[in-house]
Amino acid sequence: MKKRIYYLFFSIGFLLTLGCNNDDDSITKILLQAFDIELNTSNSIPTVNGRSETGNITMGLFDDNSLEFTITVNNLSSTDALSASHVHTGDLVSTGSVEITLVDGSDITFSGNTASGTIILTANQISVLLGSDVYVNVHSTDIPMGLVRGQIDKIISNAYNVALSPLNEVPPIMGRSEEGNAHFRLVGSTMYYKITVTNLDKTDAISGGHIHEGSSTVNGGVLIDLEISDNAQLDVTKSITLSSDELDKVNNDELYVNIHSNQVPSGLLRGQIR
Repeated sequence: MKKRIYYLFFSIGFLLTLGCNNDDDSITKILLQAFDIELNTSNSIPTVNGRSETGNITMGLFDDNSLEFTITVNNLSSTDALSASHVHTGDLVSTGSVEITLVDGSDITFSGNTASGTIILTANQISVLLGSDVYVNVHSTDIPMGLVRGQIDKIISNAYNVALSPLNEVPPIMGRSEEGNAHFRLVGSTMYYKITVTNLDKTDAISGGHIHEGSSTVNGGVLIDLEISDNAQLDVTKSITLSSDELDKVNNDELYVNIHSNQVPSGLLRGQIR
């Protein structure tokens, strides 16, 4: 996902003059900051499976606290309909609360795959918009949790979402009910990630987590230690800086995620990155 933020200085080139009824009078708004954010299903949490929508949102923040925006979602499924859009707080691999409502489905609505509007922000909302750990989400009838998403404060180059299961292990681990997810977001050479595990057997405990080299049918060597040493490291946003070789492999090679436990040190849950 690409995102561009333009820091604009006060100058005649950035003045937007809106005509009034009085030809001798005018209201001048100064564009303080413009945003151009790409939206993608791969950035959404929870993972959106089987959908390929992409999109874009442009926003302009003015000195009168107004925010003008246009949202476009491409390749929208003919059986779905866009319903709402918000600015949320949350880092790249987390979800968070709604801070700004862009499209509420009442005052501002989607027309097919697009919506445009102007809203007035509070000082706190402006602070959120210009701060860190903030993203835009577009919701739909079929995917009410969020169909496409774009991070405002960082440029995501690649996003990987991996479903983890004991049945993916080689050989499969039978008789266990654990499930999990691994979300990865790449920003330059930094990899942000979060590992979640549900239904972990109360008699067991997580002991490790890695990215391994290998296809879905083999057990390969460790490429990256995810520093998941115990249960407390689950559901926590982490980040590591990758070497150029590691970054190239994460983006191109056959790799899988393996989460180890005390009872199954060879690997309790596994999922293929590709």
